[in-house]
Amino acid sequence: MKYEIRVPKSAMPKKDPDHPCPCQFREFQIRGKKGEITEWLVEEGGSVKKDQVVCEGEVEKKTLEFRSPADGILEKICLSEEDAFRQGDLLGIVRGE
Repeated sequence: MKYEIRVPKSAMPKKDPDHPCPCQFREFQIRGKKGEITEWLVEEGGSVKKDQVVCEGEVEKKTLEFRSPADGILEKICLSEEDAFRQGDLLGIVRGE
């Protein structure tokens, strides 16, 4: 089975222990905003676990974490680092085990 990793309507900002801020503990609304992929933490062909952070993006100076929807293999990366995204865009595909 294949699972899509899509940009959700909202996501949790990445926690920064060196610069704590209350905004790190509230979901950030992505809807209607444009972001950019900053880093893929798993390469195509790499194994992933459900809820594992697979890539990060930035929207309005907030780093957001995007997670795998299932255990499996990251079969395809659809947006590369520095590519722009909006809510609903396809980031990657996980082939479930």
